[in-house]
Amino acid sequence: MKIGSILYKEFLSHPNKPYIEHIKNMLDKDDTPLEREVKIFHDLAKLKNNFQDYIRGQKGKDKNHSLLSAYLFLLNSNSKDTKDTLFGFLSIVSHHGNIPNILTLKQDNTFVGKHCYDSKELKFIDEVVANAKQLSPDVPIYKQLNHSIELLKEKCDEYRQYLLGIGFSETFSYKDFVDFKKLYASLIYSDKYEAIFNQPKESHKKIPKTTLSEFINNLSFHESRNKFREKVLSNFDNNHKLFTITAPTGYGKTLTALEFALKFNKQKIIFALPFTSIIDQTYQIVKNIFNDDIDIFKIHHKSTINENIDEDRYSKIKFLMNSFSGEINITTHYQIIFALFGNSNKDNIKFNQFKNAVVIIDEVQAIPYQFRADFIKLCEIISKKMGTIFIFMSATMPIMNDNFKELSDLGYFNNQNRYILKWLHLEDNQNTLIKEIKKVAKTKHTLCVVNTIKKAQELYLKFKDDFECYCLNGYMTDIDKQRTIKTIKDRLKQNDKKVLLISTQSIEAGVDLDFEVGFREVAPISSIIQTAGRVNRNFSSNQGVVYIFDDICGYSDALYGDMQLISKNMFDLLKDKPIQESEILNLSDLYFKKIKNQLERFYIEKEIEKLEFETISNKIENLMQDKINTKLIIIEPYSGFIKEIEDKIKLIKDNLQDKFKQKDQIEKIVKYILQYSVNVSINDIKSFGTRVEKVKFLNEIFYLPAGANEYSKEFGIRKYKDKKNGKNYKSINI
Repeated sequence: MKIGSILYKEFLSHPNKPYIEHIKNMLDKDDTPLEREVKIFHDLAKLKNNFQDYIRGQKGKDKNHSLLSAYLFLLNSNSKDTKDTLFGFLSIVSHHGNIPNILTLKQDNTFVGKHCYDSKELKFIDEVVANAKQLSPDVPIYKQLNHSIELLKEKCDEYRQYLLGIGFSETFSYKDFVDFKKLYASLIYSDKYEAIFNQPKESHKKIPKTTLSEFINNLSFHESRNKFREKVLSNFDNNHKLFTITAPTGYGKTLTALEFALKFNKQKIIFALPFTSIIDQTYQIVKNIFNDDIDIFKIHHKSTINENIDEDRYSKIKFLMNSFSGEINITTHYQIIFALFGNSNKDNIKFNQFKNAVVIIDEVQAIPYQFRADFIKLCEIISKKMGTIFIFMSATMPIMNDNFKELSDLGYFNNQNRYILKWLHLEDNQNTLIKEIKKVAKTKHTLCVVNTIKKAQELYLKFKDDFECYCLNGYMTDIDKQRTIKTIKDRLKQNDKKVLLISTQSIEAGVDLDFEVGFREVAPISSIIQTAGRVNRNFSSNQGVVYIFDDICGYSDALYGDMQLISKNMFDLLKDKPIQESEILNLSDLYFKKIKNQLERFYIEKEIEKLEFETISNKIENLMQDKINTKLIIIEPYSGFIKEIEDKIKLIKDNLQDKFKQKDQIEKIVKYILQYSVNVSINDIKSFGTRVEKVKFLNEIFYLPAGANEYSKEFGIRKYKDKKNGKNYKSINI
């Protein structure tokens, strides 16, 4: 094969970036030999002359390099392990895309298939090797590069035979799944970091332990919370990696867990919670404690970068935020789940950051039971492979295995007397409930939680004229939810007039509001206990009451499925006699034992055996998606708002020629307007009297014009309609 002439004295990996500098900056002292090899080879085919033309903005658009780089790795890797070499090959070939199912590699027309040597990229192999040898003083491994096509055929055949044997002679394991993702994530994180920052990874700042301790010590003294904190901290064990913190609501688990996490002296803390509203609340608390001493990032799909900064700094902060690269990273369960199970490039950049981190999963009962066993197993393997500390927290802890060490004293539950659960018999369905709420809400701060948005809105409209009444549900924008929560919190403190809140389950986990009495429509036991955690949360001497009432929305069983069936047997106990808070732990344990024995299974075990990365990701995503078809709708906050947004986007498109900078700036605007968004079911949109308009220049983003009757700042997109004025539409869960 003819070797092309060497056209350039210096080779580039990115515009104005010397190739050799890119490779050297990516290497980390903690890299395994395999990780180091993969990084050294991942961009090797960029040395072909066509790519060098492309990167300099000259003739041609030949930017292909992943496959040929992967072939050269396959020919030259020092690894003696078939599986490791295959993982290295797949990491390189996928480093600009998503991870495919590994068995696709064996197909005749792909990668290591029968016709791999027909790849057009192989015509550049001699040219690349000749150019690489010019760099051998800096990377000695390049000096003796093997580029035999015949040897490549042999190796591809060897790996194809290996893959053909999967499912027969052997299978892959959860450990293999983690091993591959660790290798792939290390490559893509280092690659993107170096390309953005033009330097090796910087060391993390030390999180000041004393800052947090001093803040906690300056809080108002609370005997129960103080004892809890002392107990958790006294159980510190530097040789252990898996922990649970099980404690009643209101014990200050968040700050205590952070203080415990800091004792490990890890590089970073990743704190995951189930809802964006709690994340915003937790982020603000942590930000106020540490100020700007360290990088604290809030990561969810609506997170914005508030600084008015240039494109370069925006791009850097965006990468650090989206990759969990702060010293403290506060995020959603969703982000953690897809970092673990996802096959996308953006998800696996996050996976890399589990290395040498403390990961706190708050409200762990909210991890779907369908794949909870898989979730826990992966955490156990990651803790060993990546030096990660996992802390699972909840007032309603699922059943964990013996590898997890409990930090709290479960005896706290036996001493609790803040509330009592009582069954409320509804003689004539909803009317009895309304009478009871009216009677109680005159003299007590009252919370009522129902299972559908429609029912919450209906009850709110019945009470709003007679009480200081508020509503919270998933059909409200984040802006309006946060405003409502703040208003309620302020009014509860003033205590001059009793507050009534009608909510869906969005109130349950982590929202720091304290009521005197609660009403809860039947739901899984864990949800009922979470609702009860908003009643007498701050340990008043007056015992609160939480009334459980039967289904009034008509959809409770359909919404909660198997978990509701398991809970029904326990409601019989409640109907016989009230349950004190001191008995809650036994009730919770009984519930989660039934869940574990009857429902929890390894959800992706078969897919793991064949390392079906794409299938696993899709399977988890399908389970996580709402069962109802929805569309994202922006609720225009004032007339002309969307026009202003469209004008800004047009200005960016007209004035910024660089497509990547365009994308960053437009994404910044999208993140900003998402705070005004609601996911609305297609059926509900069809019932709108006001036309939903498309936002110009933004695909699939629509808006409801300001002032439209379909939205109320008080209770969101209207689900409930008076039968006199319009049709009642089917309820949906939040």
